Amino acid sequence: MPLILVVDDDEQICRWARSMLEPEGYRVIEAADGRQALLTIEREAPELVILDVFLLVQDGLETILKLHYAQVPVKILAISGQPLQGYDILKVAATFGAHGLLEKPFSAGSLLHAVRALLGSVQ
Repeated sequence: MPLILVVDDDEQICRWARSMLEPEGYRVIEAADGRQALLTIEREAPELVILDVFLLVQDGLETILKLHYAQVPVKILAISGQPLQGYDILKVAATFGAHGLLEKPFSAGSLLHAVRALLGSVQ
């Protein structure tokens, strides 16, 4: 059963993602910020991190860079709903090392499609 870490400072997003992913056979754990995420990744070794780009403590872009430079073998699905003046922040996340991108709000179908594309179907 693949382990997925959902990193978002919005508890509703974390609960919603869990409710969509667990019935599909994925195990889900949560973190509220980038620092918690790095500690959880080190301790739990998830296969996928679903990571909000905008977090209050250690943002998602910094977290992606740290994972990339440390060569941590984890897939990263960057999510964001906030445009940054003149920048496509999700494209920046891809440049920094994110493997997949989703713009908020996204549907359950879009989330599952992105997860399956990165991890494959659960057997």
